[in-house]
Amino acid sequence: MIRPHGAQGGWQSRAWACVFACALGALAATAHAQAPQVAAPAPAANTPRFALRIQAPAEFAGLLQKHLNIQRFKTLADLNATELQRLVSELPADARQLMGTQGHFSAHATATLSAPAPSGPPLGDITLVLEPGPQARVGNVVLAVQPRADEPPDHNAAMESRLRSSWTLPSGQAFTQAAWDDAKAAALRAFTQTGHPAASLQGSLADVDGDTHTVNLALEIDPGPAFTFGSVQVEGLQRYEADWVSHMVELSGVVPGSPYDLAQLQSAQQRLAQSGYFESVFVFVDTDGPADRTPVRVKVREALRHKWVLGVGGSTDNGARISAEHHWRQIPWLNWSAHTKVKLERDHRTLEADLRSPVGPDGWHWVAGAKASRQDDNGTITTSQQYRLGKAKNEESLDRTYFVQFDRSLARDPVVAPLAPEARQAVSANFGWARRQFDNMPFPTRGHGLAAEVGVGWTVAQTGAPFLRTHARWQGLWPLPGDRNGRLSARLEGGAVIAKTTTPVPESQLFLTGGDQTVRGYKLRNIGVHQPDGTINPGRLLTVASVEWQRPIWSNGTRTAWESALFVDVGSVANQASDLSAKVGVGAGLRYNSPVGPLQMDLAYGVDTRRLRLHLSVGFAF
Repeated sequence: MIRPHGAQGGWQSRAWACVFACALGALAATAHAQAPQVAAPAPAANTPRFALRIQAPAEFAGLLQKHLNIQRFKTLADLNATELQRLVSELPADARQLMGTQGHFSAHATATLSAPAPSGPPLGDITLVLEPGPQARVGNVVLAVQPRADEPPDHNAAMESRLRSSWTLPSGQAFTQAAWDDAKAAALRAFTQTGHPAASLQGSLADVDGDTHTVNLALEIDPGPAFTFGSVQVEGLQRYEADWVSHMVELSGVVPGSPYDLAQLQSAQQRLAQSGYFESVFVFVDTDGPADRTPVRVKVREALRHKWVLGVGGSTDNGARISAEHHWRQIPWLNWSAHTKVKLERDHRTLEADLRSPVGPDGWHWVAGAKASRQDDNGTITTSQQYRLGKAKNEESLDRTYFVQFDRSLARDPVVAPLAPEARQAVSANFGWARRQFDNMPFPTRGHGLAAEVGVGWTVAQTGAPFLRTHARWQGLWPLPGDRNGRLSARLEGGAVIAKTTTPVPESQLFLTGGDQTVRGYKLRNIGVHQPDGTINPGRLLTVASVEWQRPIWSNGTRTAWESALFVDVGSVANQASDLSAKVGVGAGLRYNSPVGPLQMDLAYGVDTRRLRLHLSVGFAF
């Protein structure tokens, strides 16, 4: 069949038009998909999506505000209303669980979500109302130690007694999860620190009785075998002898055959670290090894043979300071260590050198030293030399020293007496003793220290005559009740040189006081025996006393590293007891626990001089 040409052309035209229209539609859709979309602005980072208000007793509000799970989502930009509603429904259970850690197992909590306010968070406000209910108390306590077949019955009974004596959560005490965890840890430490380092917690149970508001506790400990110390095995030595390290360890009580004691291991580690010969020290036993005479392992890294230390600083008493120190860990052929130091200050210059032998099996070591100094005390120039030889024993809290000493000193005022007088010289035999019992060095908060020195001497220039010299220092710290009341600090110092009036005792053996660590409000070494020409000489009698109230400084309920202080210092120097006249200094200051030790800043008023002085010092030393 033949169709007319015109009819055929119209049908094809319509078909092509349809195809073309479809193609245009597809292109338009593609272009729309690829075109940049203008989205709603996202919430800014850390912008709260909701507000949480807690109605609870003050002692629990902070705990809930900090630890509720919902707080993790507070600034989540993708948080929507549906997800927030789910979190709100879980909020009461989360709050009750937190209260359970405080022993409140019957707490009641409700949470409601209100519609967002025009100026408030976009998802609304949440209100949590909590009633803590009664706090549970500890009921029955069952403590058990697994008996060991390799130990005698009396030893097993002793372990049971040890567990009971170390228990810190007795029946009747308020229960908290933290107290429960601490009690378990303390019970385990009673075994792992003494005798049984491989002890483990075999089982524990805290059974809550909601009707009686009590928690019944049960604990069982597997003590493991009893360990004893064996031989000392040293690793890392290159220059020093292993026997010397073994002596240092055994001096701390780590003796082969003795029961395991963690405190003794730590004491041995501290003793080696403080010797100055090592950069790092680790002292331990392998609890996976044999229990009987288990080897004591000592891993060390030796310090450099030579060490230079350069320092700059200053003080309100002596102005700018420059110092240089050299440590020689091991002198050839002698095996002693040497320490040399030079210090230059405005009024004081010193050069000193000390030699020290390795510690022997008895804990004692030889010491030798020489010191030369030049001191300017308000125009009086004192040059002195000192030589010392003796033996010393340094323990964790006790130091003892025996030594003989030669002193030579010359004091003169170039203006008043331009001709130098004859130098004074003396030889003396001395004994020094110091005990420290502070809780936390170098930032002590309680404890006390006592140091004393006594010497018998004979002058060897001008006139030969005997003399006796004594000097003692004491300091105590007492915490006051309450976190904000701080502590009291007290210092006492006294000294005396007993000899005939005509005995020419060297000036370096006499006393002057005043300055940062003595009587504040006065210049360094400015309290002494006043002479008619205005100079100040050292005296034969010394008395110093100080009382200070130190209080922590708090900020936003948190204790800072700063403390405030109020103090009164009293001191005097004379040649006779009847001439002692108190010089008083009063003032206030700040303390800061810096990384290098306590920083002390004091503004003191000298009652005698009627002047204010600023005192700065760093460190706590006794």
